[in-house]
Amino acid sequence: MASVNHPPEKDSLLYAVDERPPEWMSILLGFQYVLMIVTPILVTPLVVTRAAGLSADEVSWILFASLLASGISTYIQIRRFGKVGAGYLLFIGTSAAFVACSLAAVEVGGMALVATMAVLSAPLQILFGWFLGPLRNIITPLVGGVVIMLIVVNVMPISLNVMAGDPEFPAVRNMQVAGITVLIIIALAIFGNARVRLWSPMIGIASGTLVAAVFGIVDFSSVRSADWIGLPAGSWQGFHLEFTAEVFSIYLTFALITLIGAVESLGDSMAIQQVSTRNFRKIDYERVQGGLYADGVGNAIAGALGTLPNTTYSNAISVVELTGVAARRVGMYAAGFLALLAFFPKIGALINSIPSPVVGAFLFVLVSMLFVTGVKLATSEGFNYKTGVIIGISFWTGYAFQSQLVFPDLIPDTLATFLNNGMTMGGLTAIALSFLFTLRPSGGARCNLPCRAEDLPQLQAFIDRYADKQKLNSSQKHNLHLTAEELFLHLSESTDRPDSLAVLLNLDESKIVVEFVDRTITDDLDIALEKLDQKAEPATPDELGLLLLGKLAKNMRHMKIGGVNYIRYEVE
Repeated sequence: MASVNHPPEKDSLLYAVDERPPEWMSILLGFQYVLMIVTPILVTPLVVTRAAGLSADEVSWILFASLLASGISTYIQIRRFGKVGAGYLLFIGTSAAFVACSLAAVEVGGMALVATMAVLSAPLQILFGWFLGPLRNIITPLVGGVVIMLIVVNVMPISLNVMAGDPEFPAVRNMQVAGITVLIIIALAIFGNARVRLWSPMIGIASGTLVAAVFGIVDFSSVRSADWIGLPAGSWQGFHLEFTAEVFSIYLTFALITLIGAVESLGDSMAIQQVSTRNFRKIDYERVQGGLYADGVGNAIAGALGTLPNTTYSNAISVVELTGVAARRVGMYAAGFLALLAFFPKIGALINSIPSPVVGAFLFVLVSMLFVTGVKLATSEGFNYKTGVIIGISFWTGYAFQSQLVFPDLIPDTLATFLNNGMTMGGLTAIALSFLFTLRPSGGARCNLPCRAEDLPQLQAFIDRYADKQKLNSSQKHNLHLTAEELFLHLSESTDRPDSLAVLLNLDESKIVVEFVDRTITDDLDIALEKLDQKAEPATPDELGLLLLGKLAKNMRHMKIGGVNYIRYEVE
């Protein structure tokens, strides 16, 4: 799980998350935010419907369901109901990561099977949030990054096929429209300022559609005939579930991508806290869990309405940084506008009239940038031997299976859907390798003892045994003793109800990783160390131990997840 550094205080933050802009400003900003993020919400399902050859009525319902599900899910995410929702300005919408597996599901059981898979995979995100602590060292950003890179390998051929356009039009015209759309988006991304870059997808799609209209390969007749206000022409497709090996393989793929989407949402929920709060101190992992719960609820809502699964949109963070407005009220207005747009059939008809070369070009740029997101996520904790092994083996394993290069004649037909999916095979390989790295004989040791000052000798004896076994030099042993003992004494003084405390030691190349797992303390060690470091007066005798801990312990992190404290640091 990636550590998040404290960013400098942002003077550009006009309205923090809990502040209330004037009503008129909240309404206008909410509508502006919707315009900035509505394109991927609608174009992503459009890619699936075009590739699957669905009827216009079916498309109208799916676009309606995508907007409505996005509006409801975003409201839950921002408003926060109990423990569900991050309480920050995060948008939820259809995910391009599910394009390939949704197409596989459409071929077997239509959009009804896609909806069923979305509902059945939704609880996995909630469970991931619930078990975020125990899973923190296995399903990591590194694993998520590998799968996102493999999603691009899977989806890129689809984008190129959609880009080829309708064969009834000249291929050269389709190529010109697609090429111009890509060039416009890239030019704006390279030469535009921050505000222009944010609008570049919408400008590119509008420009590409205009060029297509000049070439005569776009039809706006459905837009003219559509009602301004009303319900879509199509209807809900229902659910579809058959207990076959093929359907089970599709579900496993949906499940894996859902979990990886949860890892990405994890990072989004952490990052949005940094840019939305004045004098940011540290990540609130209870809010991170709430964000994952809302993602799971959002997936269930999307499936229940009959559209693709949802995910948290990272570009919400860019929107907040650009505008300086992170107010919850603005986000709630934006969520309301998203839901209202669903009841304007003319908007759905306008989106559906976008020619396929433009849709394919947009998807091409989108998944290309998604690959970069995967690389960043995979290397967010640094690049080392472990990172290289997991990325290299997992990525090329996934690519080999996706390309059907691994003994294709020996793969039974019942497992072909599962084994020929690069996202699934590469993702499972990454999870397996991540788990194996936790088992390797790397100098790991664990001790459980009561969190009481009189039990300090047990900790000292444990460290002595560990130091002798690992042949630590006197300086390493001394620093390990000092930091662990000071932290133990601080924890024992911070609680009136001592309970069992777990101390984990692990030798990681040139450093020793120390982790304390405790359920009783309530004070925040990160903030206590920060206040002590910024204190102008000399430290009191009671504070000297904590001050020593802050100087000797490197990369200190205190995470509170589900009522459990995970305190982790390194000793060089």
